[in-house]
Amino acid sequence: RVAALTRLGRDLVEALVLPLQEPEALVFGHRLEAHRRPSVLEEAWLVRELIEGHGKSQAQLAACLQRSVSWVSRRLSLVRVLPESVQETVRRGVFSAQGAMKSLVPLARAKRADCEQLVAQLRPGPISVRQMQRLYEGWKQGDHEQRARLLAHPHLYLKAQEEVSRPVAAGDECSAAGQLAADLETFCAMCRRLRRQVRGGVMHRVRREEREAMLATWREVRLIFASLEKLIDRQSVAWEARHARSGYPHGDPAPETPGTRCPNDCPAGTGITQCGPARSA
Repeated sequence: RVAALTRLGRDLVEALVLPLQEPEALVFGHRLEAHRRPSVLEEAWLVRELIEGHGKSQAQLAACLQRSVSWVSRRLSLVRVLPESVQETVRRGVFSAQGAMKSLVPLARAKRADCEQLVAQLRPGPISVRQMQRLYEGWKQGDHEQRARLLAHPHLYLKAQEEVSRPVAAGDECSAAGQLAADLETFCAMCRRLRRQVRGGVMHRVRREEREAMLATWREVRLIFASLEKLIDRQSVAWEARHARSGYPHGDPAPETPGTRCPNDCPAGTGITQCGPARSA
């Protein structure tokens, strides 16, 4: 403002002098931001300045700003945990601050390099909070190879997740089951045909561009198959747990009814001709 007034040729600047120390003045200035809500990163910078520069505790700062301690902790984690390159994407609005606090912060805390690689592959975005959460959950549950594929192709992973989670069209359950069985048979036949083609050396006879396109599609297939495999295994375990029955102690179930005697049968122990000499028990 002083520079602008100087260029306008004015020699008087109106100012408000507050008898406050710097930390109290920062808090007071934050409360006066009624005309413009500060961004989450601006709030995080204020929190860091008051804690690291002026020795405020998180509890003291929460009371001064009339916020909860968890609010202060979440803002502070944005500037303490996230790498600078990731903070820049949040600052430019590529990723929302909510998604960064919910998914990128724990990812950066667990493995900083993976967080930076994921953000680099996701640019320019946009990515929703839910999609970011799916990526973090997939990274957390995957092994080393699955994490590497997710970080290299996060958009393919999201596409695979959407395909797997897409609900079956409304209709008869029997027809849906039959369609699923038919699709699995078709999938098996396609896999056998692809195996024959690869064994025949098709990959060695194509151009480089075609080979790269095939490999990109193959990576997408692997992601979709991994998600499908996890979903089928989870539903199979749930089905077995729901339909499990306790067995009988000797292996054979008891008859449900005692049965009926044939009318031509003799009563027990009558009308039987003895063969051989009788022996005492």
